[in-house]
Amino acid sequence: MANSMEILSQTHQPLLPHSVSTPQHPIVMATSSLTSKDKLLESCEKALKDQPPLLKRSFVSIAGGEGEVREGNVFRVMQWNILAQALSQADDSFVRCPPAALNWDVRKFRILEEILTYDSDVLCFQEVDHYHDFLEPALNSLGYRGLFYPKPDSPALYCPNNNGPDGCALFLKKEKFSLVDADGIVLSSRGFETNQVALFAKLQFSDPSTGGAKPFVVGVTHLKARKGWERLRSEQGKDLLKQTHKFSGKGTPVVLCGDFNAEPTEHVYSVMSQSKMKLNSAYKSLSDDKTSEPVYTTWTVRTDGEWRQTLDYIFFSKDKFQVETCLEIPPEELVGETRLPSHTYPSDHLSLVCDFKQI
Repeated sequence: MANSMEILSQTHQPLLPHSVSTPQHPIVMATSSLTSKDKLLESCEKALKDQPPLLKRSFVSIAGGEGEVREGNVFRVMQWNILAQALSQADDSFVRCPPAALNWDVRKFRILEEILTYDSDVLCFQEVDHYHDFLEPALNSLGYRGLFYPKPDSPALYCPNNNGPDGCALFLKKEKFSLVDADGIVLSSRGFETNQVALFAKLQFSDPSTGGAKPFVVGVTHLKARKGWERLRSEQGKDLLKQTHKFSGKGTPVVLCGDFNAEPTEHVYSVMSQSKMKLNSAYKSLSDDKTSEPVYTTWTVRTDGEWRQTLDYIFFSKDKFQVETCLEIPPEELVGETRLPSHTYPSDHLSLVCDFKQI
């Protein structure tokens, strides 16, 4: 292929290079040669030499998973709202976070350090506003293939010194998977487009030892934020399920990641967990009864108070996948008094990381 960038239109099309004009909200797919993970980690260490260590977390075995061995049809997924840089310095008002911790020249290496630490096979991100100049070259140099889909009217565009629109990004390890198909959509509510998006990829295991492992779909989304928008989030969740089913086809296993901006008590959570697609939430596996979500996935102090909430989820086809391990939610003493983000963690949301086995 002559060009390393492939542009897919919003309409569902095969993954072949073509000469159509760039759509209003393109999915951008990139490839690059493989370089050393050690070199990137070394760059992080040099850039962060004056910073405290990254927040440490361990994997919890759920179904006998070891956390380190991921062979055959076992794969690792990271879900993470990485915090748009433009929003971190404008709209989000993190009153306890030291301003220096939000400096992009520092924070970008913290983000990369978190990603490298857990070495996931699939990465699902929200609030990505440095895709082309940071995530794309860094991760593609490690052998990931990337996709990006921006919000139609990103709030990042209204922030001073912004780097363009934020949106959802999805990366997959090329050694682990081949990309069968991909699509991006603007979520709708009662027939009208909203300002939130979703990105889908259909993946096939590359390793012939996986035998009968079937293709599966990974989706990433970011629903409308803030109180007062509960009904809209519910409608967006319904559309997300509709579009997932349309893209995946009948019987295809799915993993849906996202910042849903909704506590488990909100209706959109029921929309997802009680749908006909037979979805379960992976992080319920950490609870004693396997039915409760974590106490929090985001913990911030803003001008309007302190907020400890569970807003992020990894939903999966419970009859097609088994959760092997989950990355723990850290206790309060490790989070620290400044909460999130901080010098030890670059986002206001924790990453969620799970190992899945296709069954």
